[in-house]
Amino acid sequence: MAKFQEYLKNIFWVLLILQFAPSIFQSLSKQWSDHVEPKNKVGLVVINTMISGSTVLNKQFTKLFKDPEIKAILIKIDSGGGAAGSSDAIFKEILNLKQQYQKPVVAYAENVCASGAYQIACASDYIVATGSALMGSIGSRFPTIFKLKELVQNYKIQPHTIASSDYKGSLDPFTDFTDDQKKMLQSMVDDSNNQFVQAVAQQRHLNIADKSNWAEGKVFTGNEALRLKLIDEVGNQTTALNFIKKQILHADREIELVRIPGPSRFQQWLHPQEGEDDDLECRLATSFWQGFLNVVQNQSIRF
Repeated sequence: MAKFQEYLKNIFWVLLILQFAPSIFQSLSKQWSDHVEPKNKVGLVVINTMISGSTVLNKQFTKLFKDPEIKAILIKIDSGGGAAGSSDAIFKEILNLKQQYQKPVVAYAENVCASGAYQIACASDYIVATGSALMGSIGSRFPTIFKLKELVQNYKIQPHTIASSDYKGSLDPFTDFTDDQKKMLQSMVDDSNNQFVQAVAQQRHLNIADKSNWAEGKVFTGNEALRLKLIDEVGNQTTALNFIKKQILHADREIELVRIPGPSRFQQWLHPQEGEDDDLECRLATSFWQGFLNVVQNQSIRF
């Protein structure tokens, strides 16, 4: 009986070793490979959702820029844009970090890089996109505002809003727009749009006088964007990495992409201050109307 138990014990240890052996050998092999043939480390930041906050992305960019082993940064974008303020904050953070740490940045768009996402791409030194990618949509707008005054009147409902001024109630769905309210909202959108256009013109070396060709909310394919100088090259992710390897790093070493993982949804729920600044989903889940009004009252959206 004792021999049988010893036999089972040995089998257990053999199975345990076999379970972990592949990962151990893989780790040792990678360390040996990196020692014999060191790779150039390139930071990777992925933007593939609606842009509703800047905290998480800015933390990722900061860590990658500060890491002395990271030689360059690749931004992989698949987003139609989002909040104007957050897009602008990320755009300016990248420019500030580039100036401070002198690291090159390349952006790559595979499917969509529009509006606020395109503004972020403009902070890079080189933009690559596939020929069929949707690019541009340079412009600003408010979300659709529903006015329900006539609807509630049909049901003999009389909502009353008490505000400090007519402007404060501009987005009240149960009132009609006044001319002054419309002018105020249009002025806000125009100012946001002008900031966007100037940022793109400066970064892409475009003439603002010709903005009717490349701005005003127009969307272009990657091929059209190349013709308009909104991007630098048509290709894929390999194209972007080859540009980094040959034109920036001037080395034939293989590239190792390094990505800083963002917080999970559960972590953001537990510690919202460590997640996005403005979690639109949570606001809408808590109170649809309150969340909607908070968004449209405090920020324009770039889509």
